[in-house]
Amino acid sequence: MINLTKSAFRAWILVASFLAAMVLLCLICFFRASMAFAFAAAAIPCIAALSVWAWEAKRISARSIAVLASLTALACALRLVRIPVEGLEFTNFLVILAGLSMGPGEGFLAGALTPLVSNFYLGQGSWTAWQMLAWGLLGMAAGLLKDKKIKRWELGAGGLLSGWAYGFLLNLYYFIYLRQFDWKMFWLVILQGLPGDTLSGACTAALLVISWPWALRLCKRAARGE
Repeated sequence: MINLTKSAFRAWILVASFLAAMVLLCLICFFRASMAFAFAAAAIPCIAALSVWAWEAKRISARSIAVLASLTALACALRLVRIPVEGLEFTNFLVILAGLSMGPGEGFLAGALTPLVSNFYLGQGSWTAWQMLAWGLLGMAAGLLKDKKIKRWELGAGGLLSGWAYGFLLNLYYFIYLRQFDWKMFWLVILQGLPGDTLSGACTAALLVISWPWALRLCKRAARGE
């Protein structure tokens, strides 16, 4: 039997809540797509509250909070920079870095808050909840590898997969929102997003490989106040 710590138990409750919310959102989109925005408007503050609840139980220093806030703010700021090449972005890298340096709870919070905050400028919508889910899970997955020995090529492979994983969830949202439920449309949506998702993953992989391990040490030292 697997023994879960209190922090890990809260993290899994958070993930289960997110997934339940996404299933409900899928059902709403299926039966009445016009309700998707109303659902997202109600779900987003609940998601943010769950994130804070899962995180506040863990004792964390003021310096760690400052590092997390800095990484989240940087991810939000870089989302506002309009890059003409679709898929070239830095959010995955910063969310993964937050998780690797601080743990799954902090990684999840960094990932979930980035679209919530930046979309006040870019535009809120039913997609915000999906972005919070995708980046939150990405940060949490990275946090589960905290203090693990990771080879550089494994890190690069993980960065590439992050682009595909994030893209798949957002493409799934788009497919559901179209309400044309057949396999041909599903693969069409997935394939049309593949180039951008691959470029996003390649960009994340390159940043992780280049910055490893000095960026991780920098964040950890800042969190410890060294």
